[in-house]
Amino acid sequence: MNKSFSVLNSDQINKYGYFFPISTMEDMMWMKATEGVPMHLGHDMHRPIGCMIPYALYFEPYLVRNIGITLIPETDEENKQIHNFKRYSAYKNVTDDVDKNNGALLELLKDKVSENYKYLSASTLAILDKNILATVFPELTKLKDKDGLIKIADLKENFTYKFHGVFVHNSLPLCIYSHSYFRKSLSRLNNFHYLFLDELMSHQDNEEVTLKIGLDWDIIGYAPTFLQAIELEFWFGPKYDDDIANIRPGLTKHICSDFEKSYYEVSATEFYWKKNKELKEFELEELREENAPTLEDFFGCRYVHSIYDTTKNTFVHFDGAIRGYSSDLYFDRIDQNMTEFGRRSDYTKLFRIDGKLELKDWKILITKYMQGNPLIYEYFDIDKPKSQFGSEHTKKTLQQELVPQSIDEGDGIRLLVSYHQKNEGFKEYSHSVSIYDVMESNGESQSVLEYDILEIKKALDRLNKNLFIKEDTFFGVIEDDYWNIPCIFHSDDNPQEDVKITLLAIKKIFDKITERGLDKVISFTLSWNMEDKEVRVSCFGHIKDLQKWLLSFDEIPTNREAFKIWLDNQKKYLNTNYERQEEKPKFQDISQFDGVIYIKRKIVEDKFEPTPSIENKQIICTIKIPNNKHYSDIKNGYITPVMACIPTKSICSKSNLDYKISPYSKFLDDDVYTKIEKFEGLCYYWSDKPINK
Repeated sequence: MNKSFSVLNSDQINKYGYFFPISTMEDMMWMKATEGVPMHLGHDMHRPIGCMIPYALYFEPYLVRNIGITLIPETDEENKQIHNFKRYSAYKNVTDDVDKNNGALLELLKDKVSENYKYLSASTLAILDKNILATVFPELTKLKDKDGLIKIADLKENFTYKFHGVFVHNSLPLCIYSHSYFRKSLSRLNNFHYLFLDELMSHQDNEEVTLKIGLDWDIIGYAPTFLQAIELEFWFGPKYDDDIANIRPGLTKHICSDFEKSYYEVSATEFYWKKNKELKEFELEELREENAPTLEDFFGCRYVHSIYDTTKNTFVHFDGAIRGYSSDLYFDRIDQNMTEFGRRSDYTKLFRIDGKLELKDWKILITKYMQGNPLIYEYFDIDKPKSQFGSEHTKKTLQQELVPQSIDEGDGIRLLVSYHQKNEGFKEYSHSVSIYDVMESNGESQSVLEYDILEIKKALDRLNKNLFIKEDTFFGVIEDDYWNIPCIFHSDDNPQEDVKITLLAIKKIFDKITERGLDKVISFTLSWNMEDKEVRVSCFGHIKDLQKWLLSFDEIPTNREAFKIWLDNQKKYLNTNYERQEEKPKFQDISQFDGVIYIKRKIVEDKFEPTPSIENKQIICTIKIPNNKHYSDIKNGYITPVMACIPTKSICSKSNLDYKISPYSKFLDDDVYTKIEKFEGLCYYWSDKPINK
């Protein structure tokens, strides 16, 4: 699977006016971090393309983001796995809803359903059964006009519009739905094109118009289970002017690009204006690329008809429908223009507006009715919807290329909080290193940690706690002031107290580092089991900022409700103590898929020809720098190669013992240092914080 990061939500108000507090984003993680959510192209449930795992919250000053891992299949076998996962997920959603419902919906409808009824998940738990709406609410059938539409004013006698195409009964815990052809791909497995439906219903109290709508006569839902669907995409009702004079009469046909055909499954759209004395009539029909997935041999094309009164400068009629074609008929249709082909189709009207509809309102309604058709924007000469993260890329600076993890004192800390499957290992240890880096040694993978993890181990020893590290672990030394402290997992016996002790050990080391004026940037991760999940709290920042932050709380709660409050407090802390700033470093440059912040230094590439040599009993590295202004930071010494190696013999200066077993610490004790007498695996990394700088 191709794996990448995605930003799912944030605690900022988005373009739709939605705001997601930390507690809501944490709930999303809690529900789906260990199982994932199917991804679908254009939010169409018939077009699965991958899996999204909403696994982490990332904190920086004035911004908290919900981070997801995107999995996209790269082989036929992986594609099959995604389709199986999609089917399992859909089945599980319905069965979970049925279990939570405890039979209440069926009890309400038991005398009304046939033996062929099915459960369906459609904004609520629903029952799908042929013509069940007429059976349960026969009075609604009397309200239908010749096109099968019902006045909104009549519906409001017994139903209230909720959101997204759903009407809730005023006294019964039941709800009814707008026509299924309002849904994406005309399928009940999809959400409605609800931008249009909500916009249409915003006119329900407008006395100058009469609204009518088509209903889905085959499903009824259980209102207490209603959940408002949210599909965030780059589709908004644009702002239009009131100029209609510039719209050309006659037929205009707009064609989609290859990408638009593939993504939106629309091939073309035809627009037709004709004048009839003081009235101007407008027709629109889109031509779709694919057969409707749940209907047999049915190409469903959205259609619009409108009448504009030039004497009143307003629309007096506007309706929308689906024109359905069999394969043979559709192939005839695409070879002819709308005006030539006529009205040969299976025609289903979906809504109608009569009265006085302002031009600007009509343009917004027509754009939202045609959601997912970019040619509407093109026709009205408005910029098409697009991601703000489009194809424009700023060129990276040399530091962003070679030392992307760079951060300065005063920039604040970064937090990554992630949820994972429950950790069933390390039960016999209160403190364990649970995540290791990996290197290749003699053709085999070998676990490796940065050498200074021994300082954490020594600090915990002095607090009567043992840090478990695998015996065959290699310890690497990198001669700069960046330090990765690996993930330390705390057992189930008393995790809150054990985490508190680890924090105390870290504080003691940080205090000593600060006393010595070292300019360190550090990452560390603490983890424990919380109910049926493992939580990882990963921290990153300059030593001064980390030290200040650690003084702001006494402990991290390890039960979920208290932990959620703690998370909210971290947002307040960052916003109170630091200024809003440009993202530094980039999230993807320091965060890893296993839910930890870990500095991945960039190796000095062969093109620089790094060559080690010994001068004055010191190992130095010479490199060749391209004659290019882009590399001036290397020439000026702001970025430099630093040595990395695996010590095979290192001695404590005070005890003359192997440093790993010596009771003394170079951080916690004065006049103690490590003498590296033998090493292997010499290589070089780029850094802006060499130890001797």
